[in-house]
Amino acid sequence: MKKAVIIGAGIAGITAAAELRKLYPGTDLNITIVSAENPPDYSRIRLPEFVAGTLAEEALVLHRHDWFRRQNITVLPETQASDLHCQRKTLSVRSAQGTNETLSYDVLIIASGARAFAPCRPSPESPAFGSVFTLRTIADARALKKRIETHRNAAVVIGGGLLGIEAARALKTAGVNGVHIVETAPYLLPRQLDRTASALLTEYLTAEGLTVHTGVSLDLALLETRTPQELLAPLSAGNDPAETVVLSMGVRSETGLAQTAGIACGKGITVNASMRTSEPAVFAAGDCAEFEGVVWGIVPAALEQAKTAAQNAAHYLYPESVPQPEPYRQTVPRTTLSIGNKETVSAGKAVLTDQEVQSGNWKEHVLSESPYVRIVEDTQTGTVAGALAFGDSGTGRIFLMPLQKAVGNSVPAALELLAALQFHRG
Repeated sequence: MKKAVIIGAGIAGITAAAELRKLYPGTDLNITIVSAENPPDYSRIRLPEFVAGTLAEEALVLHRHDWFRRQNITVLPETQASDLHCQRKTLSVRSAQGTNETLSYDVLIIASGARAFAPCRPSPESPAFGSVFTLRTIADARALKKRIETHRNAAVVIGGGLLGIEAARALKTAGVNGVHIVETAPYLLPRQLDRTASALLTEYLTAEGLTVHTGVSLDLALLETRTPQELLAPLSAGNDPAETVVLSMGVRSETGLAQTAGIACGKGITVNASMRTSEPAVFAAGDCAEFEGVVWGIVPAALEQAKTAAQNAAHYLYPESVPQPEPYRQTVPRTTLSIGNKETVSAGKAVLTDQEVQSGNWKEHVLSESPYVRIVEDTQTGTVAGALAFGDSGTGRIFLMPLQKAVGNSVPAALELLAALQFHRG
């Protein structure tokens, strides 16, 4: 019997396991998923709803025991992968109960994901101890939810990305009095929105009762000697007695196990177009993987990479029965974000830096003010490099496919496509 072991039960891990089983449904392929969490497979993007109290914890679970049983996939929850020996093809794991076990494998897929970046962890001696949180895992969400049940005075969210905004909205919905978002960039969601769309979003969030501070950097090291209220004081004139800080400052790929095993790593675990690492029997996918210098950290990339990793792993195990898969090609960014009653959708290179705008190599075309629709032209080729739309709920459903089709087309063709859509909407 051949053995496939997968580390991680997030989107990439579960997708890889399902793809492996689809490609080889026979009982002589044993698939085991090792997950440090319990439940092992849940919706990370819906954690803010759980914190807000609008979604039960049970509703976060994506695949239950029956699904794994039907797929003939073994799951080891609350189990930490502790040591990888590539030459022997063994993985040492340790359960929450302290039981040690060594798993042998014929092929290994690392889908260990990423961890929240937390530059500040106050010590027990700090006045801020117990008041600083992240929101990456279900354990994080449980801890934050418990905190705000008894500490409902103001909260500070450091980071104005999507998760930071959703965390802030969740705290407000849960009844926290006075929620502040602090972003170092000049505007919110600088990777997904341009200044105009971000201004519309900020206006919406302010109307919801959130306070937004952009272009501001707080010295988090101060939390070792000061309280959250003292940290926020310069921004709120001391009017909000802040009790809780949520760090939403991005993530870092989980590469420790691979690095220790001697697998090549950069920002993530280095992979080729087969999602193969520097070890022939080890593949990687998702937030932990780096392809051509890029760690995407987005769902579309995790899905595409996981399928490619599983297909190549299956071909590695059964070269005579599983054909050589198509190579992975760099993911074309596409994102749909829902924030309350607002949605934004983007495809390709939708946002330009100030330097890119000034270079003359790119040109922006605003097609509509409401909903706000804009495309980015590569002036050297005359084609659309990216596009975005921002508007009320339903914007993503209406615009995602047209925007994706526009990318790579000539500007006249894209303008005609999107103009027809505008007419249809009217």
